Amino acid sequence: MRILHLVGQREDAGGILSVIRCLHQAGPAADIRHTVWVHRDYAESRSPTLDYRRTGFIASDSTSHLAIFFTSALAFFSLRKLLRQESFDVLHAHTRGGLIVALLAGLFLGRRILFTNHSYANRTWLYRWAARRDWMTTVVLNPNMAAHYGLAVEPPKCSIIFSGCADRFLQEPLTTNAWPSADPLAKLKLVGMGTLVRWKCWHHPIAALAKLPAELKARVEFHLWGPEQSDADSQAFAAELRESIEQLGLQKTVLLRGVTNQVTDALRDGHFVVVASENEPCSVSLMEALALGLPALAARSGGNVDIVRDGTTGLLYDTGSIDGLRDQIASILNGDFTPAPPAGIRDSVRGWAASEMAAKYNRVYEQLAKRNDDVS
Repeated sequence: MRILHLVGQREDAGGILSVIRCLHQAGPAADIRHTVWVHRDYAESRSPTLDYRRTGFIASDSTSHLAIFFTSALAFFSLRKLLRQESFDVLHAHTRGGLIVALLAGLFLGRRILFTNHSYANRTWLYRWAARRDWMTTVVLNPNMAAHYGLAVEPPKCSIIFSGCADRFLQEPLTTNAWPSADPLAKLKLVGMGTLVRWKCWHHPIAALAKLPAELKARVEFHLWGPEQSDADSQAFAAELRESIEQLGLQKTVLLRGVTNQVTDALRDGHFVVVASENEPCSVSLMEALALGLPALAARSGGNVDIVRDGTTGLLYDTGSIDGLRDQIASILNGDFTPAPPAGIRDSVRGWAASEMAAKYNRVYEQLAKRNDDVS
């Protein structure tokens, strides 16, 4: 079986490509081959290597709706040409632009489409309209997301499939850097892992650290790992982060570490992983950190509430609350919270393994491929 993932990205970053890599690694056992449709300028920077098809037109995720629809129309003709050259059993869209291209393929080519929604949109009408099409199957990442879009979870039409944590993280050695909560002088190392984009809200932990009392602030470091994206807003956001760090005098507290291919080492070097996003559908980096035995400090947002056991495998704070995040950091420093041992934290996410996710997707693929065969 062949799956074509409609992504349209220019850069090898973010959780969507991580999910596709997990599906790719599980594919051979199920006799499934995954191919990813990307922009011709896309440069792969992670492993394992994927099978790509490239287009000069990109299904834009611009903030301009006109730009999205125009580029998606051009991308559709590029996709139609590809589908005449190669046979794919399932078209699997992952982005807003990819969804529009997939909708055009459904309307004009008679294809049955799978769309995984990886984000929370402010305008939800397109997603609701798409989900009601007879030939559209929708996957959301958590129950909160289904409610956000007003979707009834009724498999196989609409299903919940959490993004999976690569199985290798559950097989890696556990962290030996557990937080010594009984030591009143211990220095806390927080780790953030993710692209420097505005919706990740990395400015929140920076602002929270700035509000700590001086004696506590001196005992914290925040190491933020992640690439900068090339679009104008992401570049502006990265510049704003640097400016805030300098203006708040946090140069020795907040360290922008850039890209790393040694994710496990970077995570195990910390005491807590930080997930600050206001609308975090299903954080892969959060699950990876928990799989290594790291507790979490996360916003009470989206999938975080399903993944983190508040008060046991980590601490949650009210989404967007700078003071709430500051207070949770202070409680850790003051020894008021002792997380579960690393082995217990790992056990809490065994159900989120990528192999489990892949098995669920494979069942959806088989159903869609059969329905496409019946139509043809």
